Amino acid sequence: MRIPFAITLAILTTWTAAAQTSHVPYPVSKSSAETFAALRDAWAHNLHVKNIDASVAEYAPDGDFIDPGGSRISGTQGIHHLFDTVTATYDSDLTFTSKRIAQSGSLAFDSGTYDETLIVRATQKSQHATGSYLTIYQRGPKSQWLIVQQIWTGTVN
Repeated sequence: MRIPFAITLAILTTWTAAAQTSHVPYPVSKSSAETFAALRDAWAHNLHVKNIDASVAEYAPDGDFIDPGGSRISGTQGIHHLFDTVTATYDSDLTFTSKRIAQSGSLAFDSGTYDETLIVRATQKSQHATGSYLTIYQRGPKSQWLIVQQIWTGTVN
C-alpha cells in the first residue's frame, strides 16, 4: 500500500509542529522577577557605595566575572580584588534595563543593557559606558540565589 505524498507531508508537518510547540519556556513569575531585580539593584548599590564585601557575597565561591575585554576573573577572592581596584579608581553611577529574566529549577538568568557614568577619582574626569550584561544565578546551599557567571559587553566613551 502506498501512502500518498500529501498525507505523508501532512503527517510530517503535524509531527514537526508538535515537536516545536512542545518546548515550554520558563518565564519567571512576577515575584521571581522582582527577586532578581532586587538582587541586581543590590549588587549595583553595593558597588556604588563601595561595599565590596556585600557585593562579592552575591557570588558563588567559584563564580566568574567576565569583563567587556573578555578577561575572566574567577572565584570570590579574584572578584574581590577586581572590585577593590575598580572602586579605588572610579566612582560609578550604574543603571540596568533588564530585557529578559528566566528560571529553570536551580538556575536563572537576567539579561539586558546597562548605562554607566564613571568618574575617575584621581582626575574627576567623567566617562560614559554602555553595553549588555548577562548574569546567571544558581541556588546556593541555603536556597539563596548566587551569581555563577556574570558577563559584560560594551564600550567606554
